[in-house]
Amino acid sequence: MTGAASLRDHYRALFETHGDDPAAAQMSREGQRFRFLKLFEVADLAGASVLDVGSGLGDMYPYLRERYPTARYHGVDVVPEMVECAAAKYPEVSFRVANLLDAPLAERFDYVLLSVIFNNAIPDPTGFLEALVTRAWAHAERGLAFNFLSTHVNFVEPTMAYHDPARVLDFCVRKLSRRVRLEHHYERCDVAVFVYR
Repeated sequence: MTGAASLRDHYRALFETHGDDPAAAQMSREGQRFRFLKLFEVADLAGASVLDVGSGLGDMYPYLRERYPTARYHGVDVVPEMVECAAAKYPEVSFRVANLLDAPLAERFDYVLLSVIFNNAIPDPTGFLEALVTRAWAHAERGLAFNFLSTHVNFVEPTMAYHDPARVLDFCVRKLSRRVRLEHHYERCDVAVFVYR
């Protein structure tokens, strides 16, 4: 089973258990909030088109709307049931089922954001991160931001994936852009990466 397929099945099961709640994304409301707000530091998003890859239940959207009312939000996710729920909650924005590893989107967006997509222990998690970030970068006109858990931790949870920040930084500089900013342990063991054209 591929990384995307296993993640789809995992989050589908969480949604069946928790319904429309951050727990369906393995998050608390506060955990979501600080990670979303950190990714918003990629740029002034006023008036920008923003693609949320792994949008889940659309929980990023209200935070983006509050901070940047003129930003144009779009969400994609691999779990159809979560996409349907998000679209019912926020009919004014675009949600769709899409797996960037299977097929690219037709559009490009000013900024592409990926939050807590790379936290699950799957086969070759950093390879999955690099593959999906590469596909996401192809849709970013101006920049991209994503987060992950650092390998520099005191305690490892076996169900979670941890990534070497030096490897991720090297990958971004070699494969994406020399314009990269990485913030390490800005909260707990979280890392935020910002890449620019």
